[in-house]
Amino acid sequence: MIGRTTQLRQLNDLSCTSPEISGEKGAGLARALAAGFPVLDGFVIPPACSLPALQSAANVLEKRGTGGSRMSIIGYELPSEFVDEIDRFALELQAPLIVRSSSMLEGDGEWSGAFTSIPEVQNNEVVKAMKSVWATTFALEVLERFEAAGLEPGSAPMGVLVQPEIQPEFGGAAIVDGLGAITINAVKGSPKDLMAGWVPGVRAVLEEGELRGAEAIDLMGRDNVMAVADLALRVRQELGNNLIEWAIVDGEPVLLQVQNSAIREPEETFVIPAALAHPFAADFIRLTQQHSGPLSDELVLGWRSAANHDLVAVPYSPVGSSEDILDIAREMCGTLLSQAWNEPVDAASTHAASVLKRFRSHRPNESIDVLRDLDSVDNDLAARLLGMIDYLESTDRSSLRRGIGKWEPVLAGVVALQGEPHEGEPSVGGIGAGRLIWIESSKRTEHVQPRDIIVTQYPLQNFSPLLWDAAGIITIGGAPTAHLFEVARSLTVPAVINCPISSIVKSGPRLGMLDGDAGRVAILD
Repeated sequence: MIGRTTQLRQLNDLSCTSPEISGEKGAGLARALAAGFPVLDGFVIPPACSLPALQSAANVLEKRGTGGSRMSIIGYELPSEFVDEIDRFALELQAPLIVRSSSMLEGDGEWSGAFTSIPEVQNNEVVKAMKSVWATTFALEVLERFEAAGLEPGSAPMGVLVQPEIQPEFGGAAIVDGLGAITINAVKGSPKDLMAGWVPGVRAVLEEGELRGAEAIDLMGRDNVMAVADLALRVRQELGNNLIEWAIVDGEPVLLQVQNSAIREPEETFVIPAALAHPFAADFIRLTQQHSGPLSDELVLGWRSAANHDLVAVPYSPVGSSEDILDIAREMCGTLLSQAWNEPVDAASTHAASVLKRFRSHRPNESIDVLRDLDSVDNDLAARLLGMIDYLESTDRSSLRRGIGKWEPVLAGVVALQGEPHEGEPSVGGIGAGRLIWIESSKRTEHVQPRDIIVTQYPLQNFSPLLWDAAGIITIGGAPTAHLFEVARSLTVPAVINCPISSIVKSGPRLGMLDGDAGRVAILD
């Protein structure tokens, strides 16, 4: 087990600047320490040391579940010389200690806040705390992130960073944007709850020499705010990292973490065609959400506005293979297209595809006029076809939509023009559109579908797995530097905070859009 990549090292050892030795978090702080930044002393337990325990836990996951996997790590027997070495290094630090995760994954914002840290650790408890940090790799929320990212459980080694625990006067995060403006979020005491999403904190912005943010200045004092801003700017200039976590201890700033936060490139102005204010545009966009996915794009939307608005799918009892059923469904679609467009099947299919494509362009008005005037179709046949499509989608999970859907820009435009506006604060830039879905708890998410907009009270990191295929996230409270928003930023999921729409969304799903640059939300009843 003992080799170059499994030897413990003091954080000031230059080899600790390698993620192979220290994990991503430890390597970032080692680089900062070597460059003269105020980083606490400590030592690192390299990621390679975790592999035997993680592989053992992966082997029991299927039989004993996530709890069994974590317990297998806690009970994993380590070589006595390895335990003695950890105890020896720990005795050189003043207790209490904090034992921090330093995964090989944590250099990527998608994994922000995924793994835990263990506070209030005594010198003789580091081995037990280290195992607890390793075990978080098999926590349910982390396994969900692994699944969303397409990674095998236990495949990412976990480094551990051990440092003295501090009692900050203030703490928080600071980010430097692409134009050099520095935004500081702060709380009194430890920044733990701020980063976890439980508290909003206070904010200051230093831009072109002007400091704004009376609440932050009143809380910390101007000198402390400027000291944090200076620390963030120096880290950006000297290390290339634009996001820091920091604390003020005995009146001096301490660097707790350095990271790169994804900076979104400016996009072209969101131009909305005026025709999307037409009532039919809202009616049709509701249909695109009711019948979403590749099969519906192909087999439903070309004729759907010609059928009854409240059409209900007839449950389908399968006969034949999925390929046979799909062939029959395409024939039925052809019949419905021919009825709606009053043309032969091939011509109707081509005409419908062209009109739908034009609806998604910058000139949707002609398509709106055409789709409003389609001939009536056989509603019984249409209901049977919808039942077949429901069956086909339930048996083929690959048919579920992943990534931005082709109708989302149209949905955003319709809701922006016809929806009820609500003001919040910007967090992660971009435009998102989809169903607004309220989430009370990370344990109750079975109602969430791909490309929904998640709405919740606080930006808790347990919601991170849902962001891999979300259209956006809106929170009622929280701070823009919460770990969940760093995940959203890395995944280019737009976000708005402090937007009081909980009572609306709790009453049932709505269609909505959010503008993460402006901090605005619109809801279509």
